[in-house]
Amino acid sequence: MKRRNLMALVLAGVMAASVMGCASQSGAKNPSETQKEAAKEEASNESVSKDNESGAADSAAVPAGSWKPDHDITIRVPNAAGGTMDTITRILGQGIQQSTGTTVMINNLTGASGAIAANDLLAKDADPCELMTSGIALFTLAPLFNQDIKVSLDDFAIVSGMVSEDFVLCVNPEKSGIHNWEELKAYGEKERILFGSNTPGGTTHMLGTALFGEAGLNAEAVTSDGTNKDMLALTSGDVVCAIGNASACQQFIEEGTAVPIAVFSEDAYEGFEGLTVPSVVDLGYDIQFKSCNFLMAKKGADQTALDQIHDMIQAYTETEECKKLAESAKYVPDIADGETVRAMIEDSAKMCQEIYEKYYH
Repeated sequence: MKRRNLMALVLAGVMAASVMGCASQSGAKNPSETQKEAAKEEASNESVSKDNESGAADSAAVPAGSWKPDHDITIRVPNAAGGTMDTITRILGQGIQQSTGTTVMINNLTGASGAIAANDLLAKDADPCELMTSGIALFTLAPLFNQDIKVSLDDFAIVSGMVSEDFVLCVNPEKSGIHNWEELKAYGEKERILFGSNTPGGTTHMLGTALFGEAGLNAEAVTSDGTNKDMLALTSGDVVCAIGNASACQQFIEEGTAVPIAVFSEDAYEGFEGLTVPSVVDLGYDIQFKSCNFLMAKKGADQTALDQIHDMIQAYTETEECKKLAESAKYVPDIADGETVRAMIEDSAKMCQEIYEKYYH
């Protein structure tokens, strides 16, 4: 089992205190020198106080609470080191470490759509220092398409949202002559629609299957193992349309090789500069699904501590340090509270169950 330190503890403050202690014992000073130094120290303290006030918005610290971790914090990540979720977890873990003064360890446990990491968490006592990053698929799609995955949301406490993202349907007008949903629908009433998506059991495959099924269109998925490949198939004309998460589609949209024509959300999407992408709900199809990654603990962990961890994460995302790290990683935080995330998971799970029973089972 591989464990990595998120970052080393900074000892400069301790060293400084030690130096100051040695200086105080170096010899006696006359009263005038003592008064002068006291005046300088007072002026220095006032300056630090003002600096702290001006930089309060950049502090990751949260108000003191009743929970203080007495051992290292471990966050399990069901993705490989260096991947997107691993990077995001390390960024937010840094904020937790700064706020608690406790070392945060990242433990990458891949496999079974996150079930291996989840079972490792469940094997521990309920403890706010034992955490896991999870994706929404673990409690929605994965159990439907893999009967060996037996996890229940009821066994976990959701601590905080980390990131969420919409899925969009894109076309390539240059290759297909299609510019919007109505034109795609008209095409599908005469020809078979080839759409790029991941394999059965994946989110984009499910969304495409449900949308074209509800619209009564003849469609077939051309599958791959990643949205980038699906979008490349779209730009080359190998598929008529493709579905992907917004961030993965953005480059192709900015280049003009893809045009988003629908978003699988209740509301229109305005995340692409100069574009308003209509919702499939507005088009008449109630198919809503967002990718969502969140931090969770085993059920029974101290809720006061979990609430404080959420507050720590929220506060850290407002610091300049986190903003720079997030920008570098192309990460847009979505730090929803645990109840909001749980409601999203439960709603999505119901929709996935309905789609599965209608189109897959």
